[in-house]
Amino acid sequence: MVTESPRASTAGADELLAHVGRLRADADLMDGYARRLRATAATLAACPAAPGWSRPALARQAAACASAADRLRSAAEALLTHARGDGPVTGSWTAAP
Repeated sequence: MVTESPRASTAGADELLAHVGRLRADADLMDGYARRLRATAATLAACPAAPGWSRPALARQAAACASAADRLRSAAEALLTHARGDGPVTGSWTAAP
């Protein structure tokens, strides 16, 4: 027996705008995590007992957080453009047809 899957419902503009807000809030959180990781690395730089691997590891994690924040903001802007109907949404994060 074959059953047809229900199609995904189209989200309303209010729902899309709420999601844009959540994406931006998540981006702000990731920026905050990056700042905290950099501050921790700076503190460890003054600590002779800190393992040598700790600062580079924290720097990599901070960079990953900052990159994630940038991607979240890009996704929020693309979704906002889509919600406003300003044009097609494109980018590496969109699903293939």
